Amino acid sequence: MAKAQLPDLTLHDLLDLEDIGSDYFRSRRTEPNLSGALYGGQVLAQALRASQLTVQGRPVHSLHGYFIRPGAEAEPVVYQVERTRDGRNFTTRRVIARQKGVPIFHMEASFHGGAEGVAHARPAPAVPGPGEVSAEDPFERALAASRAPDDPPPRTLLPLVERRMAPAEQGAREAERQLWMRARGQPLADAELRACGLAYLSDFWLGGVAKAPHPEAVRQRIASLDHALWFHAPAHPTDWLLYEMSSAWAGSARGLAQGRIYDEAGGLVASVAQEIYLFPGEMHAAPRVGEL
Repeated sequence: MAKAQLPDLTLHDLLDLEDIGSDYFRSRRTEPNLSGALYGGQVLAQALRASQLTVQGRPVHSLHGYFIRPGAEAEPVVYQVERTRDGRNFTTRRVIARQKGVPIFHMEASFHGGAEGVAHARPAPAVPGPGEVSAEDPFERALAASRAPDDPPPRTLLPLVERRMAPAEQGAREAERQLWMRARGQPLADAELRACGLAYLSDFWLGGVAKAPHPEAVRQRIASLDHALWFHAPAHPTDWLLYEMSSAWAGSARGLAQGRIYDEAGGLVASVAQEIYLFPGEMHAAPRVGEL
């Protein structure tokens, strides 16, 4: 199989924000997305990067964000950072992301240098490694299958993300999936940038697991409502990471998904939670273009 061509855009490009003064930062690049709306992981990563640029000496340990409205991929995003607190042990920042002055996302992030204490971690699930599962992209395959013969070729779904789905049991309807993923491109040398890269990956397909038990809703549109991420250990987003995803509940046109991210050695590096909105009754053969 031919090696995938690297995309023109890199994580370095996405995380290179312009400091425009007074704790405001502006994106220099945005990533093309299948829907025409900004990928939520990009906004998460850039908001985290903006907050990091106002913090000295403490790594991020958690973030909680709300997606207010879809962003437009053709517009730069301006991130306003509020220095909420610089405490003895913790630093807190609030970030509002805007396009054309309109808020599209806001986030709280907390930073902590760590300390000695008790420790435990849930072990990684027993699944085939990334070299043992099919390299065929399941998401691109599904998109190709949904095309009519006279449709134009679809745009690539997030070319920065390489992914391989661990096979589910035949006929499995449980809301559980395991996905190997990594960012294409050169490794990120800086630990702060690597945390942003992990935030970028953490939004990939997590909410989709809420539809896994419902084949009739496989093409139903979804949108992320909120996203929470807890960082447990350093990780390299350009190395293979295992995303263990599950959904304990769906109802009222919403679904809740949880995730755990492991490195290839089986270490738990992050935990994630997200609620999604499942557009009632809306089914589609191709994603619709997002509007600001």
